[in-house]
Amino acid sequence: MALENFADEAPASAAQPPQFLKLQKSGMGRLAVAHRMREGDILVAIDGDLFLGDGETLKSAFEDFDPTEPDIAWLITFWRDGVFFSVCFDQPLKAKFDFATPEEAVQVVDGFKSLNFGPIENYQNFEVFKDLHRNAAMHETRSDSLAGIAPVLWMLNHRLYYPMIAMAIVYAITFLTHILLFLLAYGMTCLYVKRAQLNLLRSYHLFENKFYWFVLAGQSENEVRETCREIDPEIKFAFDKTAEQPKLNRLQRKQLREAEAKAQG
Repeated sequence: MALENFADEAPASAAQPPQFLKLQKSGMGRLAVAHRMREGDILVAIDGDLFLGDGETLKSAFEDFDPTEPDIAWLITFWRDGVFFSVCFDQPLKAKFDFATPEEAVQVVDGFKSLNFGPIENYQNFEVFKDLHRNAAMHETRSDSLAGIAPVLWMLNHRLYYPMIAMAIVYAITFLTHILLFLLAYGMTCLYVKRAQLNLLRSYHLFENKFYWFVLAGQSENEVRETCREIDPEIKFAFDKTAEQPKLNRLQRKQLREAEAKAQG
């Protein structure tokens, strides 16, 4: 249901808050678990349209699903602790649900007004990993053609430095040995990296002691990073620019000391 339609119906049922589905811990499907859904997440929208209904209504939203025909994934938006986030599901969402409380429903409706969605086909999932110090890394889940053409450049782009160095050494040795051996090695590594690129990225993040944290959908990596910061304000990504603290002049320093003394007194 579009938000405009809900707003039109609101005066007639002002005392009745909207109904949103809330995930239960038990009965959560394999895909929901893999995408790091958790108990209490509230289903807000499907493909950018506000979803108000029960479990049967949700099943009807996926009636076009055909497992034999690849299609555009559903963009499902959730609300967790005041933060909206979206995840792409290429299969129907399977889970057991409760209903959100009236207080939660009001917060969801108010917050949903500020959301803006782009074309659904532009969204893709990103897997986010982070360590105990909140250092994070992410990668998109769709295949990158560069992995099968220039594996070393693909690894450099994703900062897989150790595998990149090892592969460069293999290329150098085979090239110095015989050009045909080099071409054979290059072709085999292109095929391997193309097929295993997602597992290579996951394994390297685990090697860096980063654990699998979240799956988020967005139109760009920057958009997903902003959502990650809303969920965890202390999360840190590589090459993030930290805000420089402005340098205070002597008058500002004096005012600061006076304010601190007044607060302590």
